[in-house]
Amino acid sequence: MEKTLLTLKKIIPKEIEILQRRYEILKGIHIYQPIGRRSLSQKLSISEKIIRNETEYLKSQGFILVSGVGMSTTDYGDTTLDDLKNIMHHVKGLNHLERKVKELLQCEEVVVVPGNSSEFEEIKENIGKAASDILLKHVRDDIIIALTGGSTVYNVVKSLNKTNASYKDVLVVPARGSLRNNVEYQANTIVSKLAKKLNADYELLNIPDNLSKKALDSVRKEPEIQETISNILQANIILFGIGNAYEMARRRNLSETVIDFLHRREAVAEALGYYFNKNGEIVYTSRSIGIKLEHMNKTPYPIAVAGGAKKAEAIIAVKNIIKNGSLIIDEFAANRIIEIMKKIK
Repeated sequence: MEKTLLTLKKIIPKEIEILQRRYEILKGIHIYQPIGRRSLSQKLSISEKIIRNETEYLKSQGFILVSGVGMSTTDYGDTTLDDLKNIMHHVKGLNHLERKVKELLQCEEVVVVPGNSSEFEEIKENIGKAASDILLKHVRDDIIIALTGGSTVYNVVKSLNKTNASYKDVLVVPARGSLRNNVEYQANTIVSKLAKKLNADYELLNIPDNLSKKALDSVRKEPEIQETISNILQANIILFGIGNAYEMARRRNLSETVIDFLHRREAVAEALGYYFNKNGEIVYTSRSIGIKLEHMNKTPYPIAVAGGAKKAEAIIAVKNIIKNGSLIIDEFAANRIIEIMKKIK
């Protein structure tokens, strides 16, 4: 397909540009529907004149409907978007980005979705959809799935359609204790949602992060907690997000002393409660109950999700814990990773 598209770009470059533009506009209408032309123009950063001309064409061909509340896609438009998705992936060169990032990070699989999730929430949803497809490919009987909290992991589970498949002895567990923030994004909440969609069993870990060592030691002795921890450490799949070290430190309510320590140790990334510098070395570990880094190498399949150019340095820092699994990112993160790695090499 790549060779064919390259030839088409040479023979009919303007037509390929038109295809890309109409695809982006149709996709924008699908995401934001119902939406007016002016609002769509602002969201896509395309002039109102072009939006008007192209939406008139899309309407005439039956791809969209226009009403008093705005534009929306028809079933035909939705089907066309789905049919074009793979082609547009190649047209935008995302397959090339995937190969390059995979080569640089030395991981098993990389999936790049178009756009910048730092600016558009729907791109984070697209990362979630891509990750949910990968997750489903690896679900089978007799496995344990562990996952962390966070908005990106939340979008993975949200994007997953409830399956009619019947899995035997599938258990979903939180990878670690919960942050004291938005309940919707807490690991326990997401665990229960995923279990429901997979028709699986689940266990919760009702322990906040960063309890005192004495409190953690006491909690660990509880038989129910011990059983859950045992299951977490036997996870076959672990789904987790990659965060910026300082953003995550503040979300975890770490003290200013600890945050100052992270600055001095030049921390750039956080994953699973571990803080890494740009060389991938652990510089700090938050107190929590759950999966430990040494178990990551024993986990048959890690699935990591992250988006935005600002996450690139963090993704590079944790590359050693994702090498045996999948990384799902957006194109802004992918381009920035390539830029940084070129300077390193």
